Amino acid sequence: MVFEGFPFNIGWELTLACNLRCNHCASAAGLPRNDELTTKEALKICDQFPALLVQEVNFTGGEPLLREDWAEIVLYLKDLGISSNILTNGLALESKMVSQIKSVDISNVGISLDGLEKTHDYIRGRKGSFKHVLRSIEILQQENIRVIVITTVNNLNIGELPAILHLLQSIGIRDWRVQPLIPTGRANNFRELYMDDLGMLELGRFIHYWAPKSEKEGTRIILSDGLEYIDGISNSERPWRGCPAGWITCGITSDGKVKGCLSLPDELIEGDLRKNDLWSIWFHPDSFAYTRRFSYRELGSNCSSCNKAMECLGGCSSNSYTASGKFHNDPYCFYKINKMNSV
Repeated sequence: MVFEGFPFNIGWELTLACNLRCNHCASAAGLPRNDELTTKEALKICDQFPALLVQEVNFTGGEPLLREDWAEIVLYLKDLGISSNILTNGLALESKMVSQIKSVDISNVGISLDGLEKTHDYIRGRKGSFKHVLRSIEILQQENIRVIVITTVNNLNIGELPAILHLLQSIGIRDWRVQPLIPTGRANNFRELYMDDLGMLELGRFIHYWAPKSEKEGTRIILSDGLEYIDGISNSERPWRGCPAGWITCGITSDGKVKGCLSLPDELIEGDLRKNDLWSIWFHPDSFAYTRRFSYRELGSNCSSCNKAMECLGGCSSNSYTASGKFHNDPYCFYKINKMNSV
């Protein structure tokens, strides 16, 4: 069967360089990759997007704002009719940088907040980073730039979620993206961050209770990385139908490799943009086999007996693979855990 989908949304790791060494970083970011893409190479990749119907590019890292040509790439995409978003830890968001973001018409800025002050500063490894994030959010709001706050939920901040929500509402945040910790990268050195079944149960129940109420009060809780399938809650415009990697999205690393998702380990590379164009990689019959060739037989032991398995297709590929070593086998499934604890 010939695959006919397109990568409408692309995650692009502009650089692996970072000004923090966060405990939970799935990419273990810090130093740039060897031989990262040049500006010329990056713009050449951009030229390939319109034919593939790319609508949106999410720039991440590392810290994408450390790359000096980020604005040039954003403006080039704008001329191609493609919108851009920036995901940042917030440390580089001084007034001059925010003015530049406004001038290139970034669609939104995703900024990370991973707990209340003590917890956030510990996870981010820098005292004062919590206050810096709040100041950065204030500057962005003053420039009328849309802000999405992103929280990676883990064992240390799970109990702080109601207080974080209250804080975000008090400063006028309208969009809060909640995503579970992916157990890979630098997080492997900080096992105290890992959530067990009770933590996942607490997260799911928080979402069940607060998501509808919070949206009515003006702050939308956006679910990602498999949380979209928390039963009956997802407010996504696109209902969860399994991992979208290789169906409607893919990731590009800072040295030009293509992955289904940037949260997947680097061993799961589909191709190299220095050797082949994105069209050839995307439509290659062997690409993204873990999603495109899915069948019931691919389900792991965590999912094979579930009555929802053919709807969720085994959950988030990154969570499943990094936590269990297998796709379609997500051990952090709220539906399953809730069902077991309701018996």
